[in-house]
Amino acid sequence: MEKLKFKLYFIFLAIGFVLLALDVDVRTNMAYPHPYSNSEDVIGEFQFYNISSNYGAKCTYKFIDTSASKNDAKETSIQSETAKVSTDATQTKVIDKVFFDNIHIDIFNDLIGFVLIFIACIGLRKCNTVFSFASLCAFCGLFLHIILKSLPFIFNGLFLCNISMVLGIAYLGSIILTTFLFTRGLFSMCSDVCCRDERKWGKIAWFISMVLQILVTFVFWIGSDFGALKKLGYVTEAFLVFDIIMLWFILKRAYIYLERAYINSASTGK
Repeated sequence: MEKLKFKLYFIFLAIGFVLLALDVDVRTNMAYPHPYSNSEDVIGEFQFYNISSNYGAKCTYKFIDTSASKNDAKETSIQSETAKVSTDATQTKVIDKVFFDNIHIDIFNDLIGFVLIFIACIGLRKCNTVFSFASLCAFCGLFLHIILKSLPFIFNGLFLCNISMVLGIAYLGSIILTTFLFTRGLFSMCSDVCCRDERKWGKIAWFISMVLQILVTFVFWIGSDFGALKKLGYVTEAFLVFDIIMLWFILKRAYIYLERAYINSASTGK
């Protein structure tokens, strides 16, 4: 029975880690209850990057004259191809207005990932106190995820952009800290000398996953308006998932020691 429990927790951690790393958004037919309120206080790019990366957004563009001569400065819409601009003007394409897209749903939902990790860490907390902290971080990540997805129904405009960016950074931190804690807990369960290589390569694999997670988040944020960067984000995300799978293959090599540590802690009640 104890072996079955540990196997279940081990699988929960593996699936949960992959769900946190993999994001595949699907556009639904449901719209947000109100249109996005554009702000003139910041540039459209800042608003679009935050809204698009977190909730999905569309935008329109305009051309602005960035030539040295302010007297000849003009603005023209991207749709107005026949607009007349002075020959010495330098035109720059910028985002004009931002609009909410329909609600997007991640089919590899982080919510499920955090729930699985939370359950597994609660079950493994007798093995090591690190799992107790990991379960707390997983709960915080779960809470942040719910709050982050609920923001567009409560706030709007620049305040929504600012608070979603701040909470998004905190959310990324909760993912990194949660995975760090439960992998550290697993490594501490196989402290035998014979598992030295597994611990070394496992730590390297986790560190690579952390770097890739940060890179994917940044690339998708700024790639909201750059198709090439978004494609790079998909490639980086694929490498991230591959690295996590490799991490679990490494841990699988030490599975018998992890299982033994869990059974011993369960039998002693520690």
